[in-house]
Amino acid sequence: MQIRTWFGIFTLDKDIIANVELFQKDIDAILDRVLCEPLLLRGKIAGSDLRELAVKYNFAISYEEYDTMLHDLNIRLAKKQVENAVTPDRQIIAAVEAIDDIDETSNILAERLREWYLLNSGETNLKGKDLAVHITGTKKPDAYPIESLASSILGLYESRTCIEEDLKKRMQETAPNLTNMAGYLLGARLISIAGSLEKLASMPSSTVQVIGASNALFKHLKGKAPSPKHGIIFRHQLVNSAPRKLRGKIARAVASKISLAARCDCYSGEIKGNLLNELEKKVTYIRKHAKQQISFL
Repeated sequence: MQIRTWFGIFTLDKDIIANVELFQKDIDAILDRVLCEPLLLRGKIAGSDLRELAVKYNFAISYEEYDTMLHDLNIRLAKKQVENAVTPDRQIIAAVEAIDDIDETSNILAERLREWYLLNSGETNLKGKDLAVHITGTKKPDAYPIESLASSILGLYESRTCIEEDLKKRMQETAPNLTNMAGYLLGARLISIAGSLEKLASMPSSTVQVIGASNALFKHLKGKAPSPKHGIIFRHQLVNSAPRKLRGKIARAVASKISLAARCDCYSGEIKGNLLNELEKKVTYIRKHAKQQISFL
């Protein structure tokens, strides 16, 4: 039986250490090994603590050196794990969440701005960004508070545009097939709801079809509503433009191709330029077949 520790491999024979193979005394090399395979950092072997064994078999000259090396290894390991956690799809998720937060905040503030403007200046058909631009361009005495709010709202809109441009670039680099199939914003939202590109790629297309419709799905499972035909992929142009009776079938076709695109991006990285054409042909067939059935009736 072998037990692999961070500083060496111990071979046991009936709970007795029969052989010891020490690793090179190089923290960088040990760190690479720890990142690649599970190695014991703490514990006992044959009744002896790792710290004692390291000194006994001359990996460390003292307990103090052992403690220092293990402390250094743990710090480097933690830093590497944090670095590895910041993956491209995590950046995408952060951008989507930032956009959603900005949209929610700017909508609330824009409504507040309009109410404030109506109290001071009467009726207006302007809303949102247009109203904010109008207010900041019209200098009036004692209007600083409302102008300040309008400027802040414009700043939010500007931040959103900047984040969205960055998101578009990241999606093209990280998930080009998904972007081509669903658009960068819908594709990013699918990744965000799934939790990662890998999790999205591992989902069956039936799950992708209803992702984002958790409330409707729970109601269906409780017997209080019919099964949802689509979730967030309703935002896909081929789904939201479809006749109501065909949305389920078209959503199923869209979800199938989105799943395939996500798997290509996650596992192979190969660009599948024909996926969208295949989807469009499938949707055309569904529409045509539905018209033929109506004509027959």
